[in-house]
Amino acid sequence: MQIIIISPNNTSHRHWQVSPKNLFMFAGISLLLLIASFIYINQQFSFSPRSTVAVITFPTQSRNEPIVQQEETGLQDYYAKRLGQLQAESIRLTALTEKLAEIAGVDVSEFQMDTVPAQGGIDEIGESLTPELFKIEMSQLTSRFTEQNKQLATIQNLFLTRDSITSAIPQGRPIAGGWLSSSYGHRIDPFNGKKTFHSGIDFAAKEGTNVIAVADGIVSFLGERSGYGELIELDHGNGYVTRYAHNQKIIVKTGDRIRKGEAIALLGSTGRSTGPHVHFEVLREGTKIDPYKFVNR
Repeated sequence: MQIIIISPNNTSHRHWQVSPKNLFMFAGISLLLLIASFIYINQQFSFSPRSTVAVITFPTQSRNEPIVQQEETGLQDYYAKRLGQLQAESIRLTALTEKLAEIAGVDVSEFQMDTVPAQGGIDEIGESLTPELFKIEMSQLTSRFTEQNKQLATIQNLFLTRDSITSAIPQGRPIAGGWLSSSYGHRIDPFNGKKTFHSGIDFAAKEGTNVIAVADGIVSFLGERSGYGELIELDHGNGYVTRYAHNQKIIVKTGDRIRKGEAIALLGSTGRSTGPHVHFEVLREGTKIDPYKFVNR
């Protein structure tokens, strides 16, 4: 048999003359090397009492069977430790929920929210978690967290609603300082001398004094109105509206969101007025009521 090898660029070639005997010997040696290699690999990856190397297997899994086994014990230990931390977090959330439920206020510093929950105990030999038990524990813990989050959200909404309602109820004076120059109710009209009904209370002060909102609200009206002069109305929700009349200058716009104590105008004497003052009214569900009880809160 003649073997010819030609170079890639076709410029040279080499050839060997191989007899049947030499070919047979070459094939035999190659077969022996292959068998020896197979025996060596089999010994390296097969388990025997004298060997310290375990068999490497690749388990098959059905499509319908969920993956529940962790190949590495270290990974199982990690998840078990994590589960314990989540359980401790659940206990802390429960304590915080109970604390929030006390309407008197919440001091979260004692919960040390930025640290790992404190735990301890005697070192004892425990039982390793099986994949099935691990899934059950995690499912139960997830349900507890979901329920606690709902409870915390409800309590938070109660706090926000309570604070919102409180800050939206008129209370306090519409100016800082000054004096009460006319009360709510029947009085002698200063212009015509007749007995008429005064639907608000008047606070006199120096012209240009800040007129302030007595509660959180939204500017629902501003402008000149007969008798009131330059008027501002604030809608506080829950049926409450306050009016501030006779202003020299209005410093807010319709639709502005106003906070309690915020300046909304400068005190003046526009409209039907005998001097610088603010005429203050409180309406509840469209009906004018005595503002005095709100002023004294």
